[in-house]
Amino acid sequence: HDNIRNGGHSSDPSFHEGAAVLKHSIHLSSIRNYHRSKSLFDYEMIAFVHPSAASCSNVFRDLGYTVQLRETPFNVTDIQGAFLREHIVKSGCCGEKEYLKLYAYALLEYPIVIHLDLDSLVLKPMDDLFHAMLGDDDSGNDNGGGGVGVSSTSKEVAEAQSRIQVMHNNPLPPKSPHAYFTRDYNMIQPGHKHPGVQGGFLIVKPNMDAFREYVDIVLEGKFFQGSGWQGKGYGGYFGAQQIQGICSYYYDYKHPGTGVELNKCYYNAMADGPRQSNTGKCRDGKEDCEDCRDTPIEEIKSVHFTLCSKPWKC
Repeated sequence: HDNIRNGGHSSDPSFHEGAAVLKHSIHLSSIRNYHRSKSLFDYEMIAFVHPSAASCSNVFRDLGYTVQLRETPFNVTDIQGAFLREHIVKSGCCGEKEYLKLYAYALLEYPIVIHLDLDSLVLKPMDDLFHAMLGDDDSGNDNGGGGVGVSSTSKEVAEAQSRIQVMHNNPLPPKSPHAYFTRDYNMIQPGHKHPGVQGGFLIVKPNMDAFREYVDIVLEGKFFQGSGWQGKGYGGYFGAQQIQGICSYYYDYKHPGTGVELNKCYYNAMADGPRQSNTGKCRDGKEDCEDCRDTPIEEIKSVHFTLCSKPWKC
């Protein structure tokens, strides 16, 4: 799933070729390529497109994507906080339009939704994440979920959990996760207590209650310069007013224990250096840090060309 941002990029080869290659990489890691992938999960490709970019969206249809034309899920003029109302339209990569990504939570016909930026590739199946997420499925209609009735066996869950690489080797939550994400430590100073979520990789159980809660948080507008959402420290970096900041606030502060930070050397890998070049400090604030550039390519599940140059621009 992806969204066309800033009115589309029809003149950029990434807009066409990135969409094609991303879909093919997902196909190779799905049950449709079972003889090689051994995956048990199928896929559908959906693109969230702002109406201002509708004229650019036919390429997705030609590639087999379902195009969903979506307005930003709130009116900026309705945001109560003056600072957020004035700055959300000009911050981050895409202003308020980045919130089209929230529609991942509204795809109730699917048990799991993976939101990826177009400059991503899936290299290996992620069945372990899916089995662990579906183990004790509690996303039914009682909490606004789709109630699709998909679950994994206890054996599948236990085996999957043992293979999931979690950041800093933290334990998985006792109940099945509602979301997986990675964090972008490149956007913060070492020691920042609440680093943002990397906005190009988000795996969620669709849930309308979560969708509405996100919208309510934005409309309340309690984002403060320097201290971020609710003044709790979820701010001070690129994208803090958008998905990067609000997802961190949502899963760390509002709903702790429901989201899992995956090891960024294996999921959404960006081949980034773990230390600041000027101080030598670990970007994640730890005394010692894993260098993702040393991770064997055959162990990496997905990659994201966001720090390195795009392959089509090399």
